[in-house]
Amino acid sequence: MRMKKFFVFYCLTLFVFILTTSSLFADVDTLKRIAEAESDVAYVGLRLKTFSTSSGSRTMEEMVIHRSVEDSYRKVVSIIGGPKSITQENKPEKQGNDDNRNRNDRRRGREFRWMRHRSQFSIKEIELIAQNYDLELRLRGEKFAGHETDLLIIKPKFTGRSTKHIYFSREKGVILRLEDLDSAGILRDMFVYNRISFDTKVVENKWESLKKEIKPEPRNNSPVITIAEAEKVLKKKPIQPKYLPPGFQLQGLYKLQFRGNHPIRLKYSDGLLDFNLYETTEEVRSEESNRPDNRGDRNRNRPVLKIGDISVRKYQRGPDNAFGWSSDGINFFLSGPIPVDELQKVVESIIVKKDTK
Repeated sequence: MRMKKFFVFYCLTLFVFILTTSSLFADVDTLKRIAEAESDVAYVGLRLKTFSTSSGSRTMEEMVIHRSVEDSYRKVVSIIGGPKSITQENKPEKQGNDDNRNRNDRRRGREFRWMRHRSQFSIKEIELIAQNYDLELRLRGEKFAGHETDLLIIKPKFTGRSTKHIYFSREKGVILRLEDLDSAGILRDMFVYNRISFDTKVVENKWESLKKEIKPEPRNNSPVITIAEAEKVLKKKPIQPKYLPPGFQLQGLYKLQFRGNHPIRLKYSDGLLDFNLYETTEEVRSEESNRPDNRGDRNRNRPVLKIGDISVRKYQRGPDNAFGWSSDGINFFLSGPIPVDELQKVVESIIVKKDTK
């Protein structure tokens, strides 16, 4: 009798394990299908996009044309809402905010240009996503832009990370609606297509009509380098954090070019979220002040932390938290959309590591 009960229990346990494992593999396969579709399926469409900034949320309408990985571009065609017009009553405020207004004008100028359109994630990141997130597939049947969709939910295994709701075309696999919710479940960013065509002739005709305006160029990817090559650029070994938030790994080192300088970028990722550490030995500011030059409103009233003997300036850039400091002839800048306390631990581990080496 005992053997029979044990056998039944064993069979039930095995059944649950097989069911759970097959479900996980099925959801990973779904993620792979979406990533491949975002790369391989041609389409052209209009979508509404809403995202958070340090001054509130912004909503805009974008045109997206995806012919291939190389020929994939987006452009803002209209801003929904926008800043209030300047009147005589707020003219003094206008004069006091010329720098901010000029920056906003430059930003809008960039937004209304054609820019490269990048996928939400690449196929090579899927394994890392599966390690750090739970995947759940729901067969929904909701329609967006006239196409039936299914829903893939990507939930973090670690606290403080965002959750993604991906509504993808049941037939084509392309993402038609994406919701990014913060750790409290509050919608942070989203986009949804209200019109989209997967007809290759329509895509080709649209591409030919827009090609001169888009002015497609070859991808200008930053070269991937080794630790030894980074050491040659910096003239010293690049500093890596002693602490990383759970699930994050070093994904690559890159040599950048910015205003004649060549900072090194260390990219860390958990599959969905990235944070970046920039290091440069060029144009190092005085370590006595150990702070960026004053750039008007951009650097005023920003909190400064004291970690050991180092002053660290704290930033907020939309969903990204950031820290900047200088030490031992190196300028550091760390930024990413992860909780500020986690990012601060990364900063502390770098400074402590340098002090105790």
